[in-house]
Amino acid sequence: MLATRRLLLVSLPVVALAAACVSETVYPGDLTIGMFDFHAQANWARTDCKPDGGDFNRLVDGGFDFSGVFSRDSTDAGVWFTIEGFSRTATFDAPTQRYTTVHRASAQLASCGEGCEGAQLDETMSVVVLSDSQDRAIGSRCGNMPDGGLPDGSVPGPTANGYDAERACGELRVTFLPGKSAQCKCTVSCTAVYGLEGKRRFNGGQ
Repeated sequence: MLATRRLLLVSLPVVALAAACVSETVYPGDLTIGMFDFHAQANWARTDCKPDGGDFNRLVDGGFDFSGVFSRDSTDAGVWFTIEGFSRTATFDAPTQRYTTVHRASAQLASCGEGCEGAQLDETMSVVVLSDSQDRAIGSRCGNMPDGGLPDGSVPGPTANGYDAERACGELRVTFLPGKSAQCKCTVSCTAVYGLEGKRRFNGGQ
């Protein structure tokens, strides 16, 4: 159950509580990119989970909010995304300014039936992090991102006032993988896709 709670979606009830003490967290690496307040909005055209599907109704509920921190290690190129005090490994692609983190955990869903084993949620979060000048170039709206490229402006990087990372634009994909034991009533996988928009929170130097 602990691993499951570390997924973004199923940890929603405690996100608000975690945000209150997140400034006390020591983030891995030696470079904190920033804390972002995210809003996730369902992309119905790319979602095949049914909104009235019992356990899955929260996966396509129209939107939710959460906060998290990207950090890096300048010596060994390690990258992490920290949420609720749990640091998930991530990757960073410098040419595209893209951070990606993937996490899989067991899913215990009532609709699968008692005794069902092996059901999982597979979660992929991928965002492009923009500098202040790039953010201004898109009018501070991820919907204005140019197709297949980056907006005009300087590349995010360290400054005298902290890391220049103002906005994060991307998506969150959550795929349900059904269990394989004979007791499982849920047998079909589905994927919920959310558009993500994150605003940098300047809190405690982050």
